[in-house]
Amino acid sequence: MKINNYAVNQADKGTVIYEANEQVSSVCIILKGRVQAVNKGSKVILGSGNFLGVSDLLYMGRYLNSYIAYDDVTFYCFPIQQKEELSEIFASNKDYKGLMAASLTRQIGELDKVYSALTATSEQLYNFIYQNYNRYTETGKRYGYTTTPIPAVQEMEHYSSDSIIDERKLEYYKECAKISLDIWKSFCSTGDGIILYLVEETAGIIAQLTIECMELADYLSNLFGLLMNNTDICLFKGFAALAISVEESGGYNNDLLLIIDEIIDQINTIEKLFEDKIGSTVNVDRTRMEEIYYMLLSKNSGRKEQVENNFQYSQSEMQQMTDDFTDSLKQIEQYGNRDVSKVEEFNELVLTFINLKDKFSTDDNSRVLRRKIMQNYYELYEAVFFKSLEDKAAPAVVELFLKYGFLDERLLTKEQLKELYYLDSQIPEGTGPCKVYNIKEWLTAIYKGEKQPSKNEFDLDYTDMLRDRKKKGEITEVQEKELLENQKEKVLYEITNMFRYNHRVVSGQISTFVPFIWGDNMVKGIQKLIVTSTVVNDAMKELLEIDYSVFHREAMYVNTEKGIAKEYVLMQVFPDILLMPTLGYNGVMWQEITGKRKTNEGRFVLPIFTELSVKDILVKVLGRFRWELCRSIQGSAWNNIKYKSLTSEYADYIQFYRKNRELSEEVKEKVKLQIQKGKGNYREIFVIDYEAWIKGEATGALRLNRVAREILATYCPFSKPIRDRIKGQPLFADAMERFTRNTLKKIKELELRYRAIEKEGGELTEELMETFIFYRDL
Repeated sequence: MKINNYAVNQADKGTVIYEANEQVSSVCIILKGRVQAVNKGSKVILGSGNFLGVSDLLYMGRYLNSYIAYDDVTFYCFPIQQKEELSEIFASNKDYKGLMAASLTRQIGELDKVYSALTATSEQLYNFIYQNYNRYTETGKRYGYTTTPIPAVQEMEHYSSDSIIDERKLEYYKECAKISLDIWKSFCSTGDGIILYLVEETAGIIAQLTIECMELADYLSNLFGLLMNNTDICLFKGFAALAISVEESGGYNNDLLLIIDEIIDQINTIEKLFEDKIGSTVNVDRTRMEEIYYMLLSKNSGRKEQVENNFQYSQSEMQQMTDDFTDSLKQIEQYGNRDVSKVEEFNELVLTFINLKDKFSTDDNSRVLRRKIMQNYYELYEAVFFKSLEDKAAPAVVELFLKYGFLDERLLTKEQLKELYYLDSQIPEGTGPCKVYNIKEWLTAIYKGEKQPSKNEFDLDYTDMLRDRKKKGEITEVQEKELLENQKEKVLYEITNMFRYNHRVVSGQISTFVPFIWGDNMVKGIQKLIVTSTVVNDAMKELLEIDYSVFHREAMYVNTEKGIAKEYVLMQVFPDILLMPTLGYNGVMWQEITGKRKTNEGRFVLPIFTELSVKDILVKVLGRFRWELCRSIQGSAWNNIKYKSLTSEYADYIQFYRKNRELSEEVKEKVKLQIQKGKGNYREIFVIDYEAWIKGEATGALRLNRVAREILATYCPFSKPIRDRIKGQPLFADAMERFTRNTLKKIKELELRYRAIEKEGGELTEELMETFIFYRDL
C-alpha cells in the first residue's frame, strides 16, 4: 500500500503494510485494529499500541517480517531509516518511549511462544521418526520381509543452531512483558538513554528469535517430508507397504496399523502447528494419504502393484500410464499418418532390433539394420513433428517420442517406462544464463521464426545454402525468395543438417547408434540420467567461477547522442543449449556465433540423457568455443603471430615446439604425444590443455608446461579468487605476470579514451562504464 508519512493511514483487512526483505523506509504505531507479523518461521499478532518495523530497522535495515492487516487497521507512520532518528518519534509524544518498550518486550514474549513450540516439536518429531524407523526395519526382519531403506532418515540429525540465544536475557525480557504500560511510561520518561538501550537490546533478541524460528521451521519441514511425501519413500508409505505385504501373506498386521495411525496423528499435529504458529501449510497430499489408508483396510487387487512402486502413483495413474503405452509405435505412426508400406517396413525393422541377441553388435547385418532404422526414424519424426504443431494436446507417447526419443514400450523395462512417463512432472523449471531447449522446443522455435536454422557441417547456414543453390542453377531467384520465407523448409533443413548429424555424435556410440532410447543401454534410472535446464546452468555457473570471461567478447559501440563516435565495449553473450533425444557421452560446440554478427549467441549440443557429469562434458565444449570464437573474430589472421591472440600464439607454440628453448626434451616428448592424441588438429590439441587448465591448474595442480600455462593464463584467466589463492606458487606467478601487465595497460587505455570523450563533451554511458569496471575488477 502507499503509506503517507506523518499522517494517519488506514488499511483494509489483508493489506500488506510492509513486505519482508524490503528496505526499512518507515516505522509505524498501530492506533486501531491488529496486524499480523509473519515470516517463514513465525506468526505473531500485534494489537493497538504496538510499533511495527523498529526491531527490523535496528537489526539489518530490512523488514524481517511481512506486516499484514489482520483486521481493518488504523496506524500512524514515521519516516525513519537510521536508529538515531528514533529520537524524533520520542520528541513527538512523551508516551511513545513507554509504548515502544512495552511493544518490543511483548513481541519477545509472543515470539518465544512460537520458538518454544517449534523447539519442543522438532525434538519430539526427531525421536518419533528415529524410533519408528528402527521398528520398521526390525519388524521387516522379524516377519521376513525386505524393507525399503530411507536414506534421508538414516542421515537425519538433531537440530543444531549456529546462534546462541542468551537464555537469562530472554527470561528477563519475558518477565518485562508482564509490566503494565503505566509503569513503562514512568520508567522511560526521563532521557532517551534508557529507551534507546532497551530498543537495541530487544531488537537483537527479536531478530535472533525470528531467525531461529525460520531455521526450526525449515528443519521441521524437512523432517515432515520423512513422515509423508509425494515422491520418495517415507515412513508412512514404508509401514503401509509392510502392513499390506504381511496381510497379503496371511499374517497379523494390527501392530503396524497402530503405528500408521500414530504417524497420521503426527502429520495432523505438525500441520496444525504450522497453521497456528507460522501461518503456512506443510506439503501433504491428503487425497493420496486417504487412498493409501483405504488400501490398507480393503482387499484391493491392485495393492501389490502399489507396494512395488512405493505408492508413488495412484492406481488410476498407473492404469492411465499402461493404457497410454499400449502399442506405442503404432500410435506414433498413426499420428504421423505415414504410408502403409513405410509403416510396415519400419515395424519390421524395429521388431528385428528388439529381437537382436546382441544390440551392440557391429556385424554387417546389424549395420545395415541400423542404417535403415535411421532413415525411417527421421522421416517419421518429420511427419509427427509437423502434425504436432497443429495439435494443442498430442498423445503422451507422441510427446515422449518428440522430446526424449521414446519409440516402443517393448524397448524399456516397466520401471523405465514409469520414470519416463512421469519425467516432465519431476523436472523443476530451471533458470540461468543459458537458454536450454529440448529438440521439440528448438524445432518449434525455428518454425515460429524465433530462431534461425543452424549451419550445416560445411559451415553454410540456410541463407547461404539457398544462395549457393541459386548460383548452381538448382533454383531460381523467385524460388530462393519463397524458400527464405518457408518455415517448414527451415525446419527440414535443421532436422537434416543439425539434428541428424549431432544426434549421433553426442551419443558417442557412432558404430552402434540407433536414434531411439532402449533399456539395456541405460544402466542408471532415467531420472538420474536426465539433463535439465537446471543441471546445465548449475554446471555452467560452476565453470564460470573458474573461467569467468569465456562468454565475454568485444563489440563496437556507437552512441552519437552521447558524443560517442566509435568505441569497443565488452558484452557477455551466453549460448543456446540444444538437447538431443538420446543417451550420450559427448558435447558438441556446433556454432560459436549465429549468423554474421559477432555479438550473436553460439549453439552447444548435449545429450538429454547422460551417465557422465555435465560439467565434465561442458569443459571440452567451452575449450572448443574459446578456440572457434577467437578464430572467427580474428578471421584470416587467426594463425598470424604478428597479431597476438589465443589461436595465433597457441598455433605458433605447437608448430615450433621442437625449437622452443623453454621446453625440456621430456616436455617436448609430451607435447608430441599430445599432438598425436589431438590428431594434429590445433583446436583439439588446445582442448586437452584447456581441460587440464580448468580441472587441474585451477585447483593448484600443475598439469601444463610453462609455455602453455602462460598462453592460457593470458587468454583464459582464472577468476580473481582463484588467482589470489594460487599466486603464491612461482610458476603461476610467472604465467600471470603477463596477464596483469596487459590488464593494467588496458585500464590505462580506457582511462585515456574516456577522459578524451568527456573532454569533447561526450557522456560515459552505462555500457562504457561496465567495460571499465570489468577490467578494473578482474
